[in-house]
Amino acid sequence: MDLGIKDKVALVFGGSKGIGLGCAHEFAREGCRTVIAARTRATIDAAVAEVRAAGGDVVGVSADCTTRDGIATAVQAATDAFGPPDILIFNVDSGPKGAFLEVDDETFAAANNNNVMAFRWAVQAVVPHMHARGWGRILTIGTNSVKAPHRKLARAAQNTYRVGALALSKTLSAEVGPMGITVNTLGTGAIATPQFKAVFTKIAAERGQTYDEHIAERTSHYPIPRMGTPEDMAAAAAFLCSDRAGFITGQVLVVDGGNLEVLQ
Repeated sequence: MDLGIKDKVALVFGGSKGIGLGCAHEFAREGCRTVIAARTRATIDAAVAEVRAAGGDVVGVSADCTTRDGIATAVQAATDAFGPPDILIFNVDSGPKGAFLEVDDETFAAANNNNVMAFRWAVQAVVPHMHARGWGRILTIGTNSVKAPHRKLARAAQNTYRVGALALSKTLSAEVGPMGITVNTLGTGAIATPQFKAVFTKIAAERGQTYDEHIAERTSHYPIPRMGTPEDMAAAAAFLCSDRAGFITGQVLVVDGGNLEVLQ
């Protein structure tokens, strides 16, 4: 299937590993000129080498995309290398974790910054070019907690501000839709990334299990009884950022193997 995005410029925040790296590979395979933005130079260089080895046209930039200045750096690097971004994958860390009674105001402020304010700054940085071209795709890599807030994981601030980001995304979709720009969110389930493994290795150990034992138990009740992969997420991301998805905006697509027991 031709997704109609060959030669588009795709800027992937957090693109050096996990879901972000999966997206970088996927967009490069579709013929996008791809820009990986992340904080750590060593992982950026490794990711760029990996995507190039697979035939991708890709560059990397070191930038903290939870800050206004870092976002500006990433967008400028994309512009200098290939041109202003046509596609933005907003994929950043959601901030410090913890239960409501255990965290302080700074934890909530950080979650607001990373999930809502950084998204605002990123959209402000890319929309003028998208508007001028009459075409753009903005996609947040979020979480299925926007449908059913986490209870088993201590994520008080994330549960709050992931939903805030979703409300902003929905609002933006109405404002920029007439410009030819779509704004959507992918909700992750249990996706086999390095970050996921680190968190759930600790949880497994606390329960006297190995990581593999815990994951087998965790996924056994899923309609599709396995972990998801970055490739699963990336395939959905590529579709939502394609010409084929031009009539889809303001939506959440949950990629979790059918785990959530909700209708909406």
